[in-house]
Amino acid sequence: MSNIRQPAAARAAEPPAAMPDPDLATAPVVGLMEEWMPADQAPHVHRRHQLLCAASGVIHVTTSVGEWVLPATRAIWIGSGTLHSTLVRRPAHTRVLYIDPDVYPMPEGAQCRVVAVSPLMREVIATCAAAPWDYPADSPEARLAGVLIDQVRATDHTSVDLPYPTDTRALRLANLLRTDPANRQPLESLAGQVGSSPRTIERLFQKEAGLSFGRWRQRQRLLTALEQLAYGESVTNVALDVGYESASSFVAAFKAVFGTTPARYFRS
Repeated sequence: MSNIRQPAAARAAEPPAAMPDPDLATAPVVGLMEEWMPADQAPHVHRRHQLLCAASGVIHVTTSVGEWVLPATRAIWIGSGTLHSTLVRRPAHTRVLYIDPDVYPMPEGAQCRVVAVSPLMREVIATCAAAPWDYPADSPEARLAGVLIDQVRATDHTSVDLPYPTDTRALRLANLLRTDPANRQPLESLAGQVGSSPRTIERLFQKEAGLSFGRWRQRQRLLTALEQLAYGESVTNVALDVGYESASSFVAAFKAVFGTTPARYFRS
């Protein structure tokens, strides 16, 4: 049984029968441009690294250690052999690159890393995704792929993931808040609902998720908000939907976690 945490979704996605296997490609970087319908893809692995982004829409990526939310201004590098699943709640136009780990080793850092996608990088990713899968090593396609990998390695990390605890009580509480981010009940009330104490829940979140309960709750709200903002919802409406009392308090929290305001985040 997989230990990956699966978000809820409308239906499971099965890969098309005719979909080529990128792990069998001869070129070091190959890609696909696809339209993904709302679906939750089952956990899977690739021999190659992946660079995944949305040209439009929002993609959720989940591994055994956490969840990432990717609007069109962000891409995620998923290391070779990393068990992961993807989720889209609305149609999304995606770009997926598969990168030979023998040619381009994993950048230093965690198994997954998120990078900001500039307009130039977005075009380079699209060009690489449209290239044939058998281009020669001295071709323009190969040189462009090398430039892209260099850019990914040089780009600042912007990763804000949502790690999940593993203890059943803490995980029940995490999933409760995930389905109701506007819930404002204090920890004292929430802990009792999962048969625990505030002190135990605080300890479990700190130990297993690496965040205090308060910081985890804030991050969960903001990642929920990220998707709504990506689809054009107003800051005020989103702030109220995820449990903030005002737009100003939401923007302050957003800036504290993401390092910029919502407006600038989606312009980057």
